[in-house]
Amino acid sequence: MESEFRDGAAMNIWRVPYPKFGAGPGLERVKRIAAQLGVDLAGFGAQGAVIVGSNGKGSTAAMCAPLLQGVSAPVGLFTSPHLFALNERFRIDGEDITDAELDHHWRRVVEAAAITGESDKLGGFEFLFLIAADWFAARGCVHTIWEAGIGGRLDPVRLIEARRLALTSLDLEHTQLLGETRAEIARDKLDAAPSGAGVFVSDSCANEHASIEAHCAERRVSVKWVNASDLEAPLSGTHQRQNLALALALARDLHAISDKQARAALFKTRWPGRLEIINDDPLTVIDVGHTPDGVRAAREGFLAMAAPAVLVCGASHDKNADQIVAALAPGFSTIICAAARHKGAAAAQIAACAQAANRQAETIIAESVADARQLAFSKALGRSIFVAGGLFLAAEFRAIHLGRDPASLAFF
Repeated sequence: MESEFRDGAAMNIWRVPYPKFGAGPGLERVKRIAAQLGVDLAGFGAQGAVIVGSNGKGSTAAMCAPLLQGVSAPVGLFTSPHLFALNERFRIDGEDITDAELDHHWRRVVEAAAITGESDKLGGFEFLFLIAADWFAARGCVHTIWEAGIGGRLDPVRLIEARRLALTSLDLEHTQLLGETRAEIARDKLDAAPSGAGVFVSDSCANEHASIEAHCAERRVSVKWVNASDLEAPLSGTHQRQNLALALALARDLHAISDKQARAALFKTRWPGRLEIINDDPLTVIDVGHTPDGVRAAREGFLAMAAPAVLVCGASHDKNADQIVAALAPGFSTIICAAARHKGAAAAQIAACAQAANRQAETIIAESVADARQLAFSKALGRSIFVAGGLFLAAEFRAIHLGRDPASLAFF
């Protein structure tokens, strides 16, 4: 753990001491470490929910938790990734875990991994999952909401054995691990549900209707297809109505919640980085969408807010930059291309994609995200700015805008 000083106050920077995926899939090692901690992972399943999908998992989870909190607290929420601080991944009743609590459970999991002989095999996401489980158990959470990391079949959330699960969307992502088609990806994600569970599936997955129904029948999992909610979503973008519908379905399967209670609870939703307005003049909106379908939905949501003017875009080097930029670029008069410090694809590569997708736009290569922000504000002239293409770009832009050193952002 390191500290950064901002406005005279120390901010802890947590650096996960394990590689992201560890020694490959490791559900058994996670179970062994949990047993050493004295945590019954499957015990969360009766009153918990797991959320899987290519896009929209975090938004659905972030809306589901306050719905339950309004009627039956405490409610634990585990999400990923984070924008600024690792603490954001762990919440109880809307409050991030404190540094003191995170340090306590961090040390417990490190010790348990050492005792079980799993320290050299444990993955970073597994480590964070175990911290969440240990904290939620210690605090006696009535309900717990878990966002899957990648897929479902090999994801630690499968060990929750949740009696209810939501599938938010399907896109071609992590194909080497999950499968080459949306149908294969759907099957992998749905495998987080144990036999006898109920799965709520977004209508956005309707193209895979037959495959999903057949796979769930084989696994003895019931399926309910969910239409977009009539309630107003607390997050911007028409696609959030579908995520809200899934959040309501999960929450109401756990507890009776009226529309009046739901509206009151949803005001507590906090989920930065999703069509988030970070500046009013010029209007500046950031979004963390990182798949072609995700950025298309975000662009549609942005166009409902403002006319396109300046786009700051980028993509992670392990994503399909061509498709991501092609989904974003049309309609903007100025496109500023930048590489995030963490995993950013080269700005020149992004610029080539942008020129291919929008030949009428002025395309500029920025030396850094900080440079991109300065250029965007100088080019906007009171018009809108949209920052999109990936989480790391959006997080770095937001950090710089708020006066934080982008070097302090720690991911893995």
